[in-house]
Amino acid sequence: MDNRKKSLLLLVLGGLSSIVFLTLLTASFYGFVLKRIGVEHAENTRTYRYHYVMIINNLDSQFWNDVYQSVRKEAALHDAYVELKGRDQSSEYNAVDFMDMSIAAKVDGILLEFTGEEKLEERINEAAAKGIPVVTILNDAPATDRKSYVGINSYELGQEYGNQILKIIPQDSRKARVMMLLHDNSIDSNQSQIFNQINNRMVTSRETADRIKVEEIKIPSGRAFEAEEIVRNLFQNPQGPPDIIVCMDEVDTEAVYQAVIDYNSVGKTQVIGYYKSKAALEAVRKGTMAMTLYIDTGQMGKFSVQALTESIHDGRTNSFYSVDLQFVTKENTSDFMSN
Repeated sequence: MDNRKKSLLLLVLGGLSSIVFLTLLTASFYGFVLKRIGVEHAENTRTYRYHYVMIINNLDSQFWNDVYQSVRKEAALHDAYVELKGRDQSSEYNAVDFMDMSIAAKVDGILLEFTGEEKLEERINEAAAKGIPVVTILNDAPATDRKSYVGINSYELGQEYGNQILKIIPQDSRKARVMMLLHDNSIDSNQSQIFNQINNRMVTSRETADRIKVEEIKIPSGRAFEAEEIVRNLFQNPQGPPDIIVCMDEVDTEAVYQAVIDYNSVGKTQVIGYYKSKAALEAVRKGTMAMTLYIDTGQMGKFSVQALTESIHDGRTNSFYSVDLQFVTKENTSDFMSN
């Protein structure tokens, strides 16, 4: 009888030990998974007062992921959790769908990269009518009921692009071509306004009015392969590649820089890139890319959350928050490579 009790006790203890072991193993694995996807355990279990949604066009963009990290950090200081939604290669949803989801979920605020999609302006107005403030970031929708816009002044940026182009244009060239790569959703948006200002800057400048031609080409957004094909065609054109190419996103920058190398155009075609990827910064440091545009993602995140917070607490906020920008050149590259 005593042996039976001992065996039963050992069996129970063994079972309890197995349960404890499996529990610890599961917790450890769960923590590992959270760490791999970038979610801290403490954040996952914390209860927030506000729920914001940030909707972007490209989840793979380093620029937008840097903005999101800044938004999330700033929002936590205001007792808010920020959910990121956006398109990737396998996504079947667009910005309108994500707006519908956010409105149905009755979130407290929405940060939106406005893409100009059909009916997207209607969704902004619908959210506002239901008491959900919408803040547009980088691309504005001024004809809607959005509460605020956080981004850049297109007029000033276009003028600054023009100044930078004047610095790198070959002084001895009788005719020079400047090509700006726009996106098919940028009609009537910031990019088109920037192009117009660059063109005006070249036309009204006495030293460039007769010898510099500014052109544009539309690239389908979110389609890397088509971007690469369009860029290759630029370099295979019988008249040769443009003297200067201005890129407006990271994908285009990478495609153009690779084409410059593949077609032995280093020193012949000057490239103005976009944002501060490692590849872009290294190219600028080596002098194989003229410069790249840096937009302060820290400010963008801070101002975006500030606009939503003020809208919720005060019912109003500034209609426009201007974010700092800077051109990274060979002379100041080290300041950005260490960040």
